[in-house]
Amino acid sequence: MQGIAAPSIDMTAVLLQSEGVDLGGLLVAGMLAAGAMALGVVVQRRLWRIGPDQRGTEPVELSLWLLGAILAYIAGGFGEAAPPTEDAAYTRLVKGTVGNLAQILVASAFLARFTSPLPLPALPAARSVRAGVAGFLLLTPIVGAVSIVVNGLLELTGMPRAPEAAHTTLATLAERRDPLLTALTLAHVALLVPVAEEFIWRGMMQPWMRSVIGVKAGIAVTALLFTLIHVTAIAPDGLPAGLAMLAVLAIGLGILRERTGSLLAPVIVHALFNAFNVALTMMKSPAG
Repeated sequence: MQGIAAPSIDMTAVLLQSEGVDLGGLLVAGMLAAGAMALGVVVQRRLWRIGPDQRGTEPVELSLWLLGAILAYIAGGFGEAAPPTEDAAYTRLVKGTVGNLAQILVASAFLARFTSPLPLPALPAARSVRAGVAGFLLLTPIVGAVSIVVNGLLELTGMPRAPEAAHTTLATLAERRDPLLTALTLAHVALLVPVAEEFIWRGMMQPWMRSVIGVKAGIAVTALLFTLIHVTAIAPDGLPAGLAMLAVLAIGLGILRERTGSLLAPVIVHALFNAFNVALTMMKSPAG
């Protein structure tokens, strides 16, 4: 998606394509087992539940808030104003960085100015950080297992296997093996992108949805929109698994936002998830 960052990436496509049947099978089995255990923890502790009293803040004026969310998203297009470089990959990175910074500035202005407190305050920062780390440790294997299952079902029907890097950012990094590009991309997707996307989606869109259609429906609709907005960033063969894992991740991020009343926890999950995807891609031996 040119000018608007789309960072979420199909991590398990890399697992499915690991060199050597035994190693690949072991990794896939491990991810499925880890996903089952993580799901068991979520079910046992009822981590999907949201209390009757909402935490954090809510929009002051719904129409103005929706306009702010739209403007914050559109602000990503300002990345197109960045001067091009001689390298297309670096140009894309610069444009994404400028776009994300513009999104953060616009979203921050609305979040700081047009909100009012809910009955319960957001959890303290330390607790939100712990919730974010725990969310990453639980969501990542669940998301990975979902992707593996979807890919497996598609292969049984004769559809093509997902590519090793179903997201365009991962595909570029895996092909180029450029240390500077990798480092800058990692900084981008693990810092700017999570803040920009969570400010817009869980910070602005989800509270607006919550005010209009309720908490649960707000989480679901926000997750759906977040998933669909990334369609153009995923390779066609990786689209079913990529969208499935994005939907699960987005629902988890939405639940964290409501349970903590803070954007800190979903930002941490998003940042760790993106960084893990980049690291997993670069750990794989280059083709050839």
